[in-house]
Amino acid sequence: MRFTFFRTAPLWASLTVVPPLHAAASLSVDDAGIAADGTCQLESWSRAHRRHQELTLVPACTVAGTEWSLALGHLRGAGASPWAVGAKRVLPDPFGPRAQLAVAADLGGDIRRGGARGWTIGLPLSIVLDAHGHALAHVTTGWTHTRSTRAAMLGLGTELRISPDWSVLAETWRDADRQRGSQLGVRRQLRNDVSIDLLAGRLQADASERWLTLGVNLPLTR
Repeated sequence: MRFTFFRTAPLWASLTVVPPLHAAASLSVDDAGIAADGTCQLESWSRAHRRHQELTLVPACTVAGTEWSLALGHLRGAGASPWAVGAKRVLPDPFGPRAQLAVAADLGGDIRRGGARGWTIGLPLSIVLDAHGHALAHVTTGWTHTRSTRAAMLGLGTELRISPDWSVLAETWRDADRQRGSQLGVRRQLRNDVSIDLLAGRLQADASERWLTLGVNLPLTR
């Protein structure tokens, strides 16, 4: 499961900031996976920009094959407290055992402004690139609709496991404002399905817009 920019774009389009919320969540390009049925998890991250800092919590539970999530965020220095409710469901397998397709949708806004301000729908596709499942590719296409923005989005991400405990993460995307961004980082897998992400990112058109992200992903049920 990954709660990402493509599922939360309505929260942030009016704020003109870089990708916000986050497969682990600290990533911006969605994957097609969801938590196991009847289980819950908590994704959280802190993202430091030059002029503000994002703090976000995303609890999610899967019921009857659909993962339901609630994102609550706070942007220190930007005067915003975004929220989003999301749903994600894996579609019947049209590509065989080495690929998975899902549909994800969200409705979001800002607590300080009241009411929902937009929605997003996306189709994340995940592909296993090797026989051992150590290399994955994620492709997400989506559409966002807000009071000021109606646009398509596209993202490409990769995960490469280099040891039992470490993975390299990389992704690039074009958001609803047609801005291109990228991130590169690592994931450390701990015991009991806990993982930690550390990523550095930037916007392609603005070299001064850079950020660092620390994400923690915790299972709430086993």
